[in-house]
Amino acid sequence: MFLLHGTLVTSASDLKKASDCEFAFLRELDVKLGRDTLFEPVGDAMLERAGALGTEHELRVLARYRERFGDGVVEIEQPSVRDAEAVAAAVARTHDALLAGTPVVYQATFATDGFIGFADFIVRRPDGRYRVQDSKLARHARVTALLQLAAYAEQLTRLGIPVDDTVELLLGDGTSSEHRLDDIMPVYRQRVARLRQIV
Repeated sequence: MFLLHGTLVTSASDLKKASDCEFAFLRELDVKLGRDTLFEPVGDAMLERAGALGTEHELRVLARYRERFGDGVVEIEQPSVRDAEAVAAAVARTHDALLAGTPVVYQATFATDGFIGFADFIVRRPDGRYRVQDSKLARHARVTALLQLAAYAEQLTRLGIPVDDTVELLLGDGTSSEHRLDDIMPVYRQRVARLRQIV
């Protein structure tokens, strides 16, 4: 989350944070608004290691897609969220890749007023629709991870890109967890409304 010209811009990760703990989200918001002092975080070696392992898992998934599709994998370089031109360029590159029917878009970038997000994988299905996938080191699905997938599916719909009925978590134990969007979207919309209310 960050302020841009007086507007708070949130991400799918912020939706996850607010769904996990509204107090922690609001505490971070107060810091961004200059209402509170940010205390120096205590280093957490376990959290850092989990983050590194999560990145390694994501890169293994990317390597498998590169082996399967070669140049059919478009990788979007993640821009600085405060660089409007770089964000606009990443959004345009994402949109162009999806319109061209690219098999896999890695780190697809979406941005609207008040939202920015980077989807791990957007994968074209045989019927031409796109499935949103996220790599998670966890061994089972969490509701907050599903909310992130729903956020990206909503962005695809907003762009007029055909979206698969199912989203998928690529889990750390090598399995995947598929979930119907129809089951997730009502909870997603409720959580987005609550996020806006608390902001």
